[in-house]
Amino acid sequence: MSAARHWVGLPWTPAALWAATLFVLSAQPSLPIIGPQFRNIDKVHHLIAYAVLGALVMFALRRAHNLPLPKAALLAILIASAYGATDEFHQRFVPHRCCDVWDWTADTLGAVIAVTAFYAYESRRSTKTNR
Repeated sequence: MSAARHWVGLPWTPAALWAATLFVLSAQPSLPIIGPQFRNIDKVHHLIAYAVLGALVMFALRRAHNLPLPKAALLAILIASAYGATDEFHQRFVPHRCCDVWDWTADTLGAVIAVTAFYAYESRRSTKTNR
């Protein structure tokens, strides 16, 4: 094994950096709306942001801890969802922001979608290599 493989932190670095980015963004009193504007566009932004987090956490769990695919998937969803909940709670203390259960729902759904896609890809890949 390489030295990088022994260091558990390396696979977690992208997830930690993305989580820090989400924290900084949620600490802003307001954010510019990017892209087309329609009702509940913020839910789409939450879904995308936490899809990225879910995929990065899934990657870290598989690479750093070599967890079985089902266990890694469940844990990745739980971690991303819990982070989303803490992020919403954090926003209660930011001027002009609020804690919104629907934002957290979008966070969790984004993680579920990305982790499911990652799971499907990894399952298919391992099936092909075992043939």
